[in-house]
This record gives sequence, C-alpha cells and structure tokens, in this order.
Amino acid sequence: MWFRTPIVLNAGTPSGILTEQPIDVALTLAMADLKVKFIDTERGAIRYKSIRGPEEFERYRDLTRALRTFDLRSLKNRGQRLAFWINIYNTAVIHGVIELGLERSVKDYPGFFDRITYEIGGFRFSLNEIEHGLLRGNRRHPYRLLRPFRGRDPRLEFAIIPLDPRIHFALVCGARSCPPIGFYEAEQVDSQLELAAMSFINSPQVKILPEEKAVFISMIFKWYRIDFGGSDPTLLDTLLKYLDEGEEKAFLEANRNQIRIRYQPYDWNLNQSETT
Repeated sequence: MWFRTPIVLNAGTPSGILTEQPIDVALTLAMADLKVKFIDTERGAIRYKSIRGPEEFERYRDLTRALRTFDLRSLKNRGQRLAFWINIYNTAVIHGVIELGLERSVKDYPGFFDRITYEIGGFRFSLNEIEHGLLRGNRRHPYRLLRPFRGRDPRLEFAIIPLDPRIHFALVCGARSCPPIGFYEAEQVDSQLELAAMSFINSPQVKILPEEKAVFISMIFKWYRIDFGGSDPTLLDTLLKYLDEGEEKAFLEANRNQIRIRYQPYDWNLNQSETT
C-alpha cells in the first residue's frame, strides 16, 4: 500500500568529499551547525523553510548517505548509543518535514513515523523503530500490540536496555508540545538528559493547581506511563525529582496522596518558527 511504502531519506551515495572524522562525530558537528543557524532552542522553534538549500543542510544530507555503511558496532558504550540515536531521530524528523514539504503538522502525512526511514549500517530504521525498538529497548508503541522487532530480527542487537525514561524529554517529534530540540554528546549525555528532564518538568508542560489539588501534565506521561513506573505514585516521583524547589513542589509533596493527575491536550501543529 502507498501509505506503507518507506521513504529512505539517505538513499544514494555520498559525494566522496566528506570528512576524516568518524561519521557519528561529523554528523554531530553538522547538526550543531544547523542548530546555531536555524533552531531557536529556547522555544523549540525550527526555521524549516530556511533550512532547505543552504550548504549546512546539504552537508548534513551528504553525511547521512554515509550512514548506509556506518558500523553500528563502533558505538561501544551506552552513552555513544544514546547520543547517536537521539540525534538521528531528531534530525530525521526535521529532514522528513523538509523533504515532504510539510507546513502544518506531521499528522498531515499518513504514517509519517513509519514511513520516514534512514538506512544505517545495512539496516533500515523508521522513526518508530528508532524510538520504540532502539531507544525504548524494544517496547511496544502505546497504541500497538506488537514490539517493533520480533523473532530473530538482527536489529535487536542495537536495542538500548535498560530504558532511560529521560529520552522522552529529548526526543522531538515535530510538534509544538514536544520538548525543545537539543543535540547530545556521548561524553555528556547523562548530564544533558538530566537537564532536559528538569527543563521539561519546570515548563508549562507541567502545571500544578493547588486549588484543584491537581496536576496537569503532558500527554507524554500518559502515552509512556509504563516507562515512568506505570502508576500515579511513580509519575509523581518523577515530577518531584525534577521540580524546582518552591511552593508548588512543597504542595505536591504534602498532598501527593490526594493529587489528581490530568493530561494536557497535545499540540501537533508543526514546531516551526514564524520567521523564515
């Protein structure tokens, strides 16, 4: 079916004028260039219309073609794997939005997260497979019955286990309700994920309303409830761990047994900047 046909964004061969650096390092630097020129990291807004064409994006596209022969086993430790796959996911979303010419939402393109793919190390990975198969340790998509990788799928070798729930504060799916985009470095990924968690939980994505004895939180916590312990108490533990000290945190701690958890609507409009 046409709506299941994968789109391999990095098809083709690289120019041959690439880099002496390892491809994962070169990609991280190319991503950093895109971030500086086209991304408002405080608001999470991306200048999609401006990215297409400039040499920074063309270089990034060329580097992604080199991923087809990249040795995934060269990512020796957990930090390298986490940083690599988070960065690949986030930039593949941007790449997909640009290639498809999306202007309103990734939801306007049926199967976006299944159809947008990269070929890496001889394997094909969709956005959903990167998120749920690799970064979530091959856990089910919230609305699917089966795990991404089944049986003897060779890609299981690259699943990151145990899961780190902080990835949900780093993955950017192209929506306004996503966290602001960042790019991660292997040596600093743990501290960067910690900062991402603190930033997200102290943003409008978490609203504490003492008068209602309620907390309104992002749908991310509902979709991935199992990743945060699977219960209201463990969700509250996550919030309390990262909330800044103050009256709201004190209220939540004192009333945690009476707090009602509610979820904010998710804004799927494209996380784009109003300026070009």
